[in-house]
Amino acid sequence: MEWSDARRKGLDIAVSEAACHGIDLDPDAASIRLHLEVLSLPPEGPEPSHRRVTLVFGRVGRVAVSLRAQKWDDLEATVFPLDLETLPQTVTSYGDPELHGWEFFDLPDSCWTQWRELLSLDTHLGDGDRAHLFEMSLQEGIDPRELDVRFWFDELTVLDDTGAEIPVDDFIAGGQRWWDAHDHSDPRTRIDWVAPPL
Repeated sequence: MEWSDARRKGLDIAVSEAACHGIDLDPDAASIRLHLEVLSLPPEGPEPSHRRVTLVFGRVGRVAVSLRAQKWDDLEATVFPLDLETLPQTVTSYGDPELHGWEFFDLPDSCWTQWRELLSLDTHLGDGDRAHLFEMSLQEGIDPRELDVRFWFDELTVLDDTGAEIPVDDFIAGGQRWWDAHDHSDPRTRIDWVAPPL
């Protein structure tokens, strides 16, 4: 299913500065579950006490990952091997970091030119092209280790922390409300890891 530019941008906003709490892969079902703590506000009232959601990506066709380290004086990056079984523990080894960057969905091929030749894992879970892709990057402060994950998929479902489905449009709206409130210095958006508006 094709997405409008507004939906794609809305999804990017909804996961911006989200804390990553892990990833689960089911190769047999060709699905990936990404556990996040997102920045979201309801239409009215205080900020929610629970911001955890799970993004369920269905009909995943390909998973490409680069785990590498490069110090300032290294001529080339060191690439570490991975497989689907070790990827979840590698993600959790970063703690609960925020997703790096501001764009995640349906990025052009040019966005991974720096690491597409430095792959630790490149696996196909099904034949044929997929309609969408998701890419995330995790970093460790001054540690030179960096993890980039990109996968191609057809279906997206959002679940709350009870496992109930959140309509994608509602998920997007909650993130847009948070960032709009942030831009207007709303006290509900004062969070240590997010810089205040200029």
